[in-house]
Amino acid sequence: MGVRERLIEYEEAAGRKFSITMTADNGKNAELTVENCRCVKSCDDNFIVLSVFGMDIRVSGTPLVIDNFGIGSIKITGKIHSLTFEEC
Repeated sequence: MGVRERLIEYEEAAGRKFSITMTADNGKNAELTVENCRCVKSCDDNFIVLSVFGMDIRVSGTPLVIDNFGIGSIKITGKIHSLTFEEC
């Protein structure tokens, strides 16, 4: 197996994993970062549904704002109430 094939395998394996990091200051404002986010399925002020490998993540809170949606990651800020994971 050559280097190119190994890189393709590594990229495919990395796409199957996701990570979530959340920081909060005194329960008022929170910042949620999801790595390897595939797309935003729906979005409004109170709910955001994200698609990752094999599942959807539903974020609820008030008011939720998408701060950054870069290559493979998304950052959401606001008062986050809950996260729900639903298998696709």
